[in-house]
Order: sequence, then C-alpha cells, then structure tokens
Amino acid sequence: MVGIGKVKPIRIKLADPLIYRSPLLAWCLCCIAIFLVYAPGWHGPFVFDDQLNILENPNVPIHELTEQEIVRSALSNESGPLKRVIPALSFGLNYYFADGFKSVYFKLTNIAVHCINSGLVFWLLTLLWPCIARSSWAQRSTLSNPRLVFATSGTLIWALHAFLLTSVLYVVQRMTSMAGMFMLMGACIYVIGRLSLNEKPIQGLWLMCLGLIGGTVLGSACKENAVLLPAYIGALEFTLLSQLPSRTETIKKVRWFFILFLALPILAGLFYWFQHPTFITGGYSGRPFTFIERVLTEPRVLWFYLSMIVIPDIQTMGLFHDDFTLSSDLFSIWTTIPSILGIITLLILSIYWRNRFPVFAFGVLWFLVGHSLESTVFPLEIIHEHRNYLPALGPLFGLTYLLVFALPDKMPTALRLGLITIIVFCLGFGTFNRAQYWSSESALIESLAINHPDSPSSQYLRGEILRKREKDFEGSYAYYLRAAELSPKEAGFLISLSMVTPKSFSQLENQLGSLQLARPDYIAGIIREKPMGAWGIRALDVAIKCVMSGNERCLSKADDVSSWLQALIDKPKGKSAHRYYSLVHLFAIRMKQNRFADALSTADSGLKLNPRNPRFGLMQAHALIGLKRLSESEKLLDDIAQSPAGRIRKYVRRIKQLKNAIHIIRQKESLPFNN
Repeated sequence: MVGIGKVKPIRIKLADPLIYRSPLLAWCLCCIAIFLVYAPGWHGPFVFDDQLNILENPNVPIHELTEQEIVRSALSNESGPLKRVIPALSFGLNYYFADGFKSVYFKLTNIAVHCINSGLVFWLLTLLWPCIARSSWAQRSTLSNPRLVFATSGTLIWALHAFLLTSVLYVVQRMTSMAGMFMLMGACIYVIGRLSLNEKPIQGLWLMCLGLIGGTVLGSACKENAVLLPAYIGALEFTLLSQLPSRTETIKKVRWFFILFLALPILAGLFYWFQHPTFITGGYSGRPFTFIERVLTEPRVLWFYLSMIVIPDIQTMGLFHDDFTLSSDLFSIWTTIPSILGIITLLILSIYWRNRFPVFAFGVLWFLVGHSLESTVFPLEIIHEHRNYLPALGPLFGLTYLLVFALPDKMPTALRLGLITIIVFCLGFGTFNRAQYWSSESALIESLAINHPDSPSSQYLRGEILRKREKDFEGSYAYYLRAAELSPKEAGFLISLSMVTPKSFSQLENQLGSLQLARPDYIAGIIREKPMGAWGIRALDVAIKCVMSGNERCLSKADDVSSWLQALIDKPKGKSAHRYYSLVHLFAIRMKQNRFADALSTADSGLKLNPRNPRFGLMQAHALIGLKRLSESEKLLDDIAQSPAGRIRKYVRRIKQLKNAIHIIRQKESLPFNN
C-alpha cells in the first residue's frame, strides 16, 4: 500500500510455465488443506433453509435422467425471478447419484465448489500480479518467486477463513458459492482480455465482453447478486488495472466499455426505482424492521463483517445473528454515527488514494461493491455471514499484500514466510474447530444457543432439539420461553412455547407475566396482526403434525392449534397460500376430533374462497360421510367425477376412497344386528 514508482512496463506471458506448473501444485495443496479443515463437517446435517429448499421440495429429486425430471428439478427453487436453476439442478443430481438425500454427498459437492473457487482466486491473483509488481514494496521484495508466494498466500487465507464456512457447509448456500464461481471465472477472463487490449484490441474486447456477460448471466442463474459482476470488475479497473501502462485508445475503449456495461444499467435501475418506489419499500411490510432501521443498522453490520474478516472469532460467528441490535435512530446506539462516518471515510479515501494506494482502494471498493445489494436498502434479513463469500476477498487481498511485501528492507524472508505459515495454520485450525460444530445438528444448535444467548432463533432451535430428538418437554420449555421473551411478536416462538406449556400453568398466569406469551388468544392476535414468517409456519406445521399423530399431550392442544389456523384464515391481507394451508389442516384436525359439522363448515369456507378447487369439494364429501349424510356425499362425489377434475389421477383416487367408505358404511348398516 505504497506509492507506484516509475518502472518499465511489466509484461506477462500467459504461456509462462510458472503459471501452469508450480501454481497447479500449489492449488492441489490448497484443495487438500480445504478438504482437511472441513473434514469434521462432511457428515453434518441439513439445517434450516435446507429443509424447505431441498428436503421438503418434491420437485428437487431426480429419479431418472430424463428431460422432464431434469427440467423439473432445475425449476424447483422459488427463490428469485430466475429460480437459481444451476444450483437447483445440482441438488437434483446430488440426489440421483447419491440415491437419496445423503448429506455427506451434498456437503462434499459444496467443498468441491469451494476448491474450484480457490483455484479461480489463485488464477485471479496471478493475473493481477503485473499491477502489484509495480509497487515499490513489491519491487524491493527479496522473495525468489513473489508472484507465486502472493497468489498462494492470498488463496489460502481466503479459502481457509472460518467466516466463509456457512457458504461451504450450509448446503443451500451452494447458490452463493456457485454464483461466486461464475463471477470469479468472468473476472479472470476479463483480466486476460484487459491485459491483451494494448496489443490485440479486438481479441481483448471480445474476452472482456465474454467474461463480464458470461459471468453475470451464469452467476445470476445461481443467485441474483451476480448482477454485481460489472461493478466488481469496475472496482478492479478503477484501482489495480488502471495502474498498467495503457495507450490513449485503450483507455477510451475501457471507458466506453464501462459506460455501456456499468453506468447505463445503474442509471436504468435508479430510474426504475424512482418510477416504482414501492419496488423496495413495499417489501418492508413483512419484516420486523423498518426501512430506516435497516439503513441505519447496516453500516454497523459492515464493520462487524470487517472485524470478523480481520480478526475471526468462531464463538461470535453463527448461523443466526438476530441478537444484533437494530439502530432505531442515529442516537439509539452510540456506534451508529461513527459507523456511518467510518464507511463514508473509507469510501472517500479509496477514491482519493486509488493511484497512491491502489491495493487499499481495491480492498475497500471490492468489499463495498459486494455488499451494495444485500447490505443496503433492499428489504432482506439484516445480517448473514454467507454474504461475505466474495466481498471478503477485497480486505483479505490487502492483508495478504501487507504480509508478503510490507517492510521489505526490515523483515527477513524466513521470518516473513514463517509468519504467513502461522497465520494460514491458525485460520485453518479455526475453520477446523468451527466445522466440528457442524458435525451434527445437536452440536451445531447447542453451540449456537451457548454462543448466542440473546438470539431468539438459536434459543428456539435448542428447544426444538430437546423436544423432538430427546423428548424432553420440560427442558425445551426454558429455551422456548427465552426465545419468546426475546422476540414476543414472533408467532413461531409463541406457538412452540404454548405447545409445551402444561395446562396446570394456566393457574399461574396472573402471577407470572411471561406465561401470557403462551396464551392461545394472545398468539391468535399476533398471527392476525403481524407478518407470518418462516418460523411461524414451521412451528404451526410441527404443532399440526403432533396433533394428527394422536399424541395425548398434543391432542389436549387441538383447539388451540385450530384457533391459530382460524386466525391465519381470517388474517387481513394474508397470503392466499397460508389461507389454503390453514383451511386444509383445520379441516383435518376437526375430522380427527370427530367434529364433523365444524369440518363441513371449514370445507364450505374453502369452497367460497376458491370455488374451482376440487379439494374443498372432496373435503365436503368427507365431512358429509362423517355426518352420515351419505346420499349427499355420493351425489357430490359424482358431480366432481364428471367435472374436469375427475380426470386427474389424484382426485380419481380420492373419489374412489370416499366411495369405498360410503359402501362399507352402508354394508354395516344393512347387517341384521344393526336393525
């Protein structure tokens, strides 16, 4: 991070054996190190979003390699407008070749993607060497092969960093790592084109376009934040690549290139936002925070990210960070204003010092560009570690430069290499230790609950483990209560708390205010008034399954669960999918309770909301059978059979089942001892 001296232009020969021989060996060693440090997590569990996106998604599995099944699997994901088809398809192929949802094969695939990405990082750092070599520190380096040392050190520091673990062992985050793979590939191809632009302008421009467009398109098919690739490359061009000696014609070509591929898309996006302001602000209606709270909190989040990148602490890291306090205004948390000013200062300095300290400028701008979508105004979750998979490369690039080239006249080569080796070992050891948390679901969730006592999600999941795996209802109560107290408006935590709260506790409600959180009427009110998120649906689903299983403890809560489902049905501006879900399961519970009249009323409500859905008609017929109104049920089944729905296999099968039930009842009624 020192000034650029006036030296002769350095030319890189892409056919130099150094790039293809020694680096290949270095990358192979890097891959071995990656597999070793992640070894404790090979057999780890599917967690959280893996359930919804993979395990419980019926369209993911590929049973036969037919065009129909491959297309269905590729389109199985509902996240984002492009459906993230490449990672979605990879999940289906994992299922096919592993013959089921065996987590070890999914985890090893993620680790393999990370190894590929480490190779691409190595390639990118090697290609950027002409920019680094022009600094005075690099010029005075006593290393025999500074390019190889820099690329190897930077790759290992990035690849073995514990803060990137969730992008590797969290299976569904293959979307992030695969997007990063295509973005890194695109950046490498761009740099190759850029380096040849002086001598072969046509070929150079074609490669630049191929890298930027190809990387963006393929990356966006994995995750939408790949649209940032032009901005990432812009940060490269603005800082490091601008240090290369270039002809006037080359500079003009580069400027027009970025006007076309970066400036115009940004202007188009801003114009669309100004024309449709609810495009962003409308998404906050379903969030537990406001637009202002998010915008004020994110600068503090960015500094948290930077602190974890520079000084990783595996006990502070975690799957959930909902214990991160929101900034409701500029003064509610004293670090809010310093954090905002600090980010602004970094941005200004990186622009002002881009020629004097290009490595510093690159590190800052690459990091900020990487967070310009997920850590700004868009209504996403406040904080997630996997968002740093590619942005972390910026600060780590700068740290690697300091380690390899700082104080060239005062630090002996042996001491420098020893220090780098110790740092890489410590990073790998930290990742190895963190991977042990991910060796089993109970180990992971216990570590989250211990390390994040103020995280409602972590406390809730610990209660889930105790209740579902260990059948410890009393032990789970304390964790559910803690989660509910930390987040008293989250329906999922309240539902789970209520399900394990003994009926005898109701006598203590007036003495203990915390027990109010478990009251069914309070929970129903929260469901009607507050957005119903993933935790709420998950907890409600668990409660429904428990009731339907016939568990005596859960059956005593059947009316409570029914009241929550009814609240979701009556919810103003509720989602149609949630309403349909609630009607179907409320009907099932009423039938389980032999409350056939209530079940019929539920089916009638469903038919009023969606008269074209034959499932509600079949529900009516089923309830009528329970009420012994067999002729009405039979007529209704005949009507459905003669409708277009009567030609659909699953409805044909259900009609047959219900008619068989009617036939059996009539046979029993006709027996002599029933007369």
